[in-house]
Amino acid sequence: MNNLGDETEFCQRKRKSPSSEDSTSRRRFSSNNNNEKDGVSTTLKLYDDPWKIKKTLMASDLGILSRLMLAADLVKKQILPMLGVHQARAAETEQGSQVRVWDVDTESMHQLVLKRWSSSKSYVLIGKWSQDFVRRRELKKGDEIGFYWDPYNCAFNFCVLKRARSLGLDHLMSHDDTIVKRN
Repeated sequence: MNNLGDETEFCQRKRKSPSSEDSTSRRRFSSNNNNEKDGVSTTLKLYDDPWKIKKTLMASDLGILSRLMLAADLVKKQILPMLGVHQARAAETEQGSQVRVWDVDTESMHQLVLKRWSSSKSYVLIGKWSQDFVRRRELKKGDEIGFYWDPYNCAFNFCVLKRARSLGLDHLMSHDDTIVKRN
């Protein structure tokens, strides 16, 4: 497995160096297109959903194999580019790559292993998935969870976005635990 100290050092260097995204956004604000006047954007963006990786849990994600299956295209687009080169390569090996996961709801840090699942060509998060997430958070089939990469902490942020509908109840629990009535 990969050394988390190396990844922390990578993230610290990454934070200090100006990113190409920053220079792109500077250019965007200095260009003169129809949505800008005097270098100020007039485009209104109401909401940018931070939860780039969303999954509705299935029975296989909650079972005895203790793994969360993630689609290969999703991992290649949203996860591997966020990891350092060594950590991304390690995710392709049998041992996998250790990743840190911050549970936003409970404010607790956890360690999981990201690896390519050879039999299905998809990726899985393994390790203490069942213990640290399924049992501790009482996850059920149909719950919607979300992840996104936090570049400042070099960790994935995790959240239960929506609880599955319980039998006999006509509501869903949302991320902030407010009851949402269904018609």
